[in-house]
Amino acid sequence: MIACLLDEPGPVNGTIEVSESAIENSYREFILELTHLYPGVNKDDDELFDAVIRFASVLEEIYLKIGFIVGRKLDGDLREGEEKLKNIVTAK
Repeated sequence: MIACLLDEPGPVNGTIEVSESAIENSYREFILELTHLYPGVNKDDDELFDAVIRFASVLEEIYLKIGFIVGRKLDGDLREGEEKLKNIVTAK
């Protein structure tokens, strides 16, 4: 995300590939665990896949929003701290 904002396409491509691979692996692990716990579950069931994707999408959106909120708060705090430090230095 930050690389996109800074207009650096190289790192973004690598990050996206890693993320896609991680998502695919996590889905496989999730389905394997689910079929282990519940042997009657059909791992090729498209409805199951869609439900997992919807669930993951909601979580992704929530965590993205949290990240933006935290980032904005950190940015504000850092700017405020920088301003206070400048005032201390110029007061000496």
